[in-house]
Amino acid sequence: MSEAGRRAGLGKGSGPHPLLFLLSSPEVTHVVMEGTSAEEATSWQEHRTPSLPPGCSHPALLDVSWFTESMAAGQPVPVERRHRLEVAVPREELPSPVWMLPYACQRPTPLTHHNASLSEALETLAEAADFDGSKGRHVSFCRAASVLKALPSPVTALSQLQGLPHFGEHSRRVIQELLEHGVCEEVERVRLSERYQTMKLFTQIFGVGVRTADQWYQEGLRTLDDLREQPQRLTKQQKAGLQHYQDLSALILRSEVEALQQVVEAAVGQVLPGATVTLAGGFRRGKLQGHDVDFLITHPQEGLEAGLLPSVICCLEKQGLVLYHQHQRGQQGDPTHLAQKPHAMDAFEMSLCIFRLPRPPEAAVGGPREPCPPWKAVRVDLVVTPISQFPFALLGWTGSKHFERELRRFSRKERGLWLNSHGLFDSEQKMPFHVASEEDIFGLLGLEYLPPEQRNA
Repeated sequence: MSEAGRRAGLGKGSGPHPLLFLLSSPEVTHVVMEGTSAEEATSWQEHRTPSLPPGCSHPALLDVSWFTESMAAGQPVPVERRHRLEVAVPREELPSPVWMLPYACQRPTPLTHHNASLSEALETLAEAADFDGSKGRHVSFCRAASVLKALPSPVTALSQLQGLPHFGEHSRRVIQELLEHGVCEEVERVRLSERYQTMKLFTQIFGVGVRTADQWYQEGLRTLDDLREQPQRLTKQQKAGLQHYQDLSALILRSEVEALQQVVEAAVGQVLPGATVTLAGGFRRGKLQGHDVDFLITHPQEGLEAGLLPSVICCLEKQGLVLYHQHQRGQQGDPTHLAQKPHAMDAFEMSLCIFRLPRPPEAAVGGPREPCPPWKAVRVDLVVTPISQFPFALLGWTGSKHFERELRRFSRKERGLWLNSHGLFDSEQKMPFHVASEEDIFGLLGLEYLPPEQRNA
């Protein structure tokens, strides 16, 4: 094998594939290629099959990196996964390309899907782009990741992406590298970079957005201790987030969410009998755990819900359940002035809270040196909406974030309508449509209704 390598040298060959060397002898166990994809290598191997003597197996198809490492070592080095060019399954068994609608709101996306490792890689690049202020790249990677989540089977070859929407050259290159080597150098470089890790750390603090995190990074701050040493630069909300960072970074379980809902329902019912409390967010989409909880509060009689939250918070404070809250008054009156505000959900009355959630007795024991406190801090948002706007609020606060972005984009570009968490508006008259349910909203847009569990785009 090494003699063949010496005869071949390092010069590139000619022909459809730039082979470093190509031997037809049955003794050949390795074929090295440069600048060749796994699918091209497999195609070449298939065309070579008729020339193989009976009983001979295909040689290993390897990237040039194996050859150069072997030359440096003076002998063939062990073949690792990163050296191989074989695709995961034979070409004749590969699924055919899938046709897919272009908007995430047009297709079901379950919570658990077949391409988690691929979509997570693209979402890492999307997050990094967001940290760098590159909105276009952020959205592009999000759209490609969303397509992967909606596919009915695992992607095992790049050809399966043929014809799918939102897969540009960059995303395809990332997927190809993952399929061939199991890792993507660019993604790993991002994940290990100081900037990405610091931005991710800071943006996980309650009350800290990308702009604030970037400002801190530019000023040389890198750790939570750096922030603790400069409390004067933190808002009240950020101080609360930093104080309870460990608890707020931990996952909340569905059983804990159900306990929280009972507490909130009791307080709301005491203040305004007949009012309802509805769970939204990721838990409504089927998640079993998450980092925060969203509750929507409304009343069948329009107007009675106005100004409800201060009394509810007071009731909860008397029980010792509120560690922090920030109240925002709602904007009353005709919602038509909110028609073209994409973030108009901020016009609702709401309280951004940190609750003290009692732990079960068995969970509060802890170790002898560090006893576990009898409670944990959890993030809860309470949002009050008039009953006429409730279907839109429920749709908007259920998510996912990308699903909502795509739903608004579809409404505007395909239907000429403006959609937000307050209503659906005609772009000319700015008049809202009246609906009684989420199903009505999908119907007005000419979309097939997708239940919350299918909106995990």
